Amino acid sequence: MTTRTRDQQPKGLRAELHALKRARIVDAAVRLFYERGYDGTTVDALAADIGVAKPFIYSHFSSKQAILETVYEQSASRLRANIEAVVASDQPVPDKLAGFLREFTLENIDRQVTSGVYLQEEKNLSESFLNRIREIERSFNDLLAGLVAQGCEEGHFHVSQPKLAALSIAGMVRWVHRWYSPDGPLSPEELADEIAQLGLNLVGYRG
Repeated sequence: MTTRTRDQQPKGLRAELHALKRARIVDAAVRLFYERGYDGTTVDALAADIGVAKPFIYSHFSSKQAILETVYEQSASRLRANIEAVVASDQPVPDKLAGFLREFTLENIDRQVTSGVYLQEEKNLSESFLNRIREIERSFNDLLAGLVAQGCEEGHFHVSQPKLAALSIAGMVRWVHRWYSPDGPLSPEELADEIAQLGLNLVGYRG
C-alpha cells in the first residue's frame, strides 16, 4: 500500500484543506480584532490563539492586513449575493423585501462579531481596497433601492425617494449587532420578523 505525498493528493482535497485552514485563521482573527482591535492584535497573538506557529499564518495570508481585507470582502460580497438572489426570485416585491430584511437581520445576529469588525475597522484599510469595498456596497444599495422603486411602480410601496428609503432600511439593520442581546425579550427569528415589518412600514406598504 502506497502513501500519497502532499503533492500527490487530489487537487480538490488540497484546495478544500487550504480553504478550511484559511477560514480557521479568519474566524480567530475576527474575534481578536473585535476584542482587542486591529491595532491591538498581532500575528503572534493570532498564532498563539489558534495554537500554531506564526509561519502557518503566513503560509495562508501575506500579512495581517490581508486577513482584514478578506473579512471585508467576504462580508460585502456575501451581502451583495443575498440581495442579488432576492431580486432574481419570482416572489412578489413585498415578500422579497420582507424576506431579505429577515435574512439580513439574522445575518447580523449570527455574525455579530464580524459585523462589529466590519463597521469599526475601515480606518485600517488601504484607500484602494476601501474603494473596492465601497463599489460592492454601492451595488448592494442600488439593488435594494431598485427593489423599493419597483414596489412603488407596482403600487405596493408609497415613498417619494426609494433610494433614501433603501438606505434607511439598510442602516436600521446594520446596527442590530450593537444592541442585540440573546437575553432580550425576542428570539432572533422574532426580532427578524419585527424588523421586516418595520421595513415594510417605512416604505409605506399597506398590505
